[in-house]
Amino acid sequence: MPEACAGQRVPRISLGVLVGQEIQPRSFEQILAGRRAVVIGVPGAFTPICTGLHVPDLISSADRLRASGIGLLICITPNDPWTMDAWARTVDPHGKLMFLSDGNLALAKALGTTIRDTEHFLGLRTRRYLMQTRDAVIERLTVESSPLALTCTRAQDVIID
Repeated sequence: MPEACAGQRVPRISLGVLVGQEIQPRSFEQILAGRRAVVIGVPGAFTPICTGLHVPDLISSADRLRASGIGLLICITPNDPWTMDAWARTVDPHGKLMFLSDGNLALAKALGTTIRDTEHFLGLRTRRYLMQTRDAVIERLTVESSPLALTCTRAQDVIID
């Protein structure tokens, strides 16, 4: 399923973020450079599992993960930057996570995590995943078997060394 594997550098792609009302591209590699990070990819903002379980789980574990040496917590969705901004303000009002848009699916395609979910009218999306990186190098990538699954991408699944 995933094409990226441990030991590889993260793909050299740009993700979108809304600053004010302006979309700004951000280099994924530069964001991750020089620190340890936990990145979750979710199928969509405002979807029930992402909004009700997955993202709140990471937010509630943010302080513990940071205390263990994780310097950055990121949530990436295939939604546009405007939707990401509205969702981030709704689900994480205290700003514990960084939210980035993979609206063009550049990261999902590079990681090999795309899925076509016509049953839920989501179209082409990213699978739910958990990626751990150190200095922009992938240490671990786990991917759920279904957009509705939440079994290997939770905060408790982060490996802390």
